Amino acid sequence: MSKQYKKGNLQNLPACVAEFIKQVIKRMRYRRKVQQDVQAELAAHFEDELKACATDEEKEQKAKQLITEFGDVKLLAVLLRRAKKRCRPLWRTVVARTFQTIGILILCFIVYTIWFITGKPAINIDYLALLNQMGRPQLRDEDNAWPHYEKAIKMYIEPVQDGVVQEFISFRDKPGQLEKVLRFTDLSQDEQTQILKWVQNSQKYWDNLSAEQQAVILKCFEYNWVPIFKKLYLPYRVTPFKSMTNHLVEDIREKKQVTEPYHIVTGHPERAGFPDAELMDWIKQDKVPPNYMEAVSVAVLNEWMKRYKDLPKNVWAPLSDNEYHYISPWIKQNEPAWQAFVAGSSKSYCYREYKCDPKSEDKWLFNVVLPHLSALRSLARLGIWQARMDIHKGQVQQALEDCLAVARAGSHWQGKGTLIEQLVGLTISRLGHEEILNITATQDVSVTDLQQVQQRCSQIYPKGHPLMNIEGEKIGFLDTVQHVFTDGGPGGGHLVPSKWIQLSDENIYVAERGELKIFTPLSTAASMVHARRDETVAKFNEIFDKLTENAKISPCERHRRNVDSDDIISALPKYRYFLIHFMLPALDRVSEIGYRSRTLHEATVTSMALKLWRLEKGEYPANMDELVSAGFLKELPMDPYSDKLLVYKKTDDNFTLYSVGPNFIDDGGIPGKSKEGRPTKWGDNGDMVFWPVLEAQVK
Repeated sequence: MSKQYKKGNLQNLPACVAEFIKQVIKRMRYRRKVQQDVQAELAAHFEDELKACATDEEKEQKAKQLITEFGDVKLLAVLLRRAKKRCRPLWRTVVARTFQTIGILILCFIVYTIWFITGKPAINIDYLALLNQMGRPQLRDEDNAWPHYEKAIKMYIEPVQDGVVQEFISFRDKPGQLEKVLRFTDLSQDEQTQILKWVQNSQKYWDNLSAEQQAVILKCFEYNWVPIFKKLYLPYRVTPFKSMTNHLVEDIREKKQVTEPYHIVTGHPERAGFPDAELMDWIKQDKVPPNYMEAVSVAVLNEWMKRYKDLPKNVWAPLSDNEYHYISPWIKQNEPAWQAFVAGSSKSYCYREYKCDPKSEDKWLFNVVLPHLSALRSLARLGIWQARMDIHKGQVQQALEDCLAVARAGSHWQGKGTLIEQLVGLTISRLGHEEILNITATQDVSVTDLQQVQQRCSQIYPKGHPLMNIEGEKIGFLDTVQHVFTDGGPGGGHLVPSKWIQLSDENIYVAERGELKIFTPLSTAASMVHARRDETVAKFNEIFDKLTENAKISPCERHRRNVDSDDIISALPKYRYFLIHFMLPALDRVSEIGYRSRTLHEATVTSMALKLWRLEKGEYPANMDELVSAGFLKELPMDPYSDKLLVYKKTDDNFTLYSVGPNFIDDGGIPGKSKEGRPTKWGDNGDMVFWPVLEAQVK
């Protein structure tokens, strides 16, 4: 066969033959190499048959005859394709079938993925209504505390953010911050004399300011800012009051000229009431006082010496006159809010209807808003400060009443609802109980007052102090399932990829309108790996039942049996049961907090009973059993870390009452300590001592 026919050259064949071969090749729909071979074979066949023809007319006639003999073009193409397939090597057939199979699988996967991604959750149950129904007691609306709390929240006035009142309040909450305050009395006598002399010599600059100008600067101090004027791109800047104080003290110590501090904030404080307009007016009218730095420095040092002159160095020390001076206006401002809070605390129950964020499109418990919790904590702290103010005025009985109101309010949010509400309730309750203990330890409380407080404190939980109720978490999980899973299909439904992104705590960027921009393949793959709806719910119920049982076990029993709920959850494959990992809280820890709260309540009631015994009989009892037999106490306090009674020890003229604490070891009533060496509560390196109130708290 000539080279040109091997390549399938059709130029030397009649036009009808060339067209016939092209049609056959076209209809074969086969690989190009095979088509080239078939074309070459057909061309060679026609060439051989037409060799005997002498003229073109004869070739044309012979060619048409041959084409007719070949038959239908389509049938010929099919037969040729089948023949070539039968003749190909086995390995090529295997490869072809493999790729065909892969192609079909890919197509099926694409169809499945499209179906998977486009799935939509089906919302069938109103769990929000169910949660509201579960938390509503069958009592009179007149006994509901929530309307009073709601009124108190609306009337409550927060202290100025980062202002002097908030600063003094935070000192009592943060021992480390109180210890870092630079006091005038902390300086040596020479340094004090040096500062007083500088202030005396520079007082004239401050006196030269008008009363209006002085008022503006002092107003800035209320926000803990000192304005600094400098001709830069900003009209004025500010520096923190403490930074300015430290800078001035350092300059005077080193006998330097008073200059601007290094720590200057580039920007204006955006606080309601800050005299920004007045300061801007000084600049516009060119009224910035001459020798401004000297004048404002005198004001800063005078305010510093006044503000911190008798500030205690211990957070549990009695309230100083200065603290009373700065905080009492804020307390008076909030008197209406406090009275509404007290009225609420006297009610028998508290019910607040759960509502979703108005901006959310559906009633998903994931979108329930709880804005009242932060305000309730603030009101509780207001009550503690109200009590401290009463103590400062010598009104011990009223101070105890304030603390009881706080403790009762805390009980309204325990044992029901969401976990976060219960935790806030425990926090509020703790504030009230701890302050009662502190007042009892530091003040002379009469027998009558102590009896009343002890009786009313013991009545806060008429059905017993509740532990943590986690039923709300189960409802929340089931509601989330119906919001993130499709309904029906294999396994009852699948996790919707877009919902996986919404729940995931990964750093995923989402458009402002909520459109998913990236991680779509990742979310789809994760959703496909996740267990289906029925399996997820079944596994959750199984785990939840185990955790519920564990939550009822005391910390001591869990420790003895080596029960750790975290192990149960961590044993679940992370991605297959992502939703369970995401939704289930650390119930061991939550349960333990509930036990601690109950222990604090029982220890507070018991401590007052022991104090009463001492006031009536002149000495403390030999053991706590005498308190029950004599009617001073209904039942003895239990220690959840030993499953025995709290440890009671009578000393010379006092007593010790403590829990062995989270290390489950009796350390003889020695409290644990923090890294800074301060006595700490519920530390794992010592006992939790309820009485005597920690030494650091009463000095």
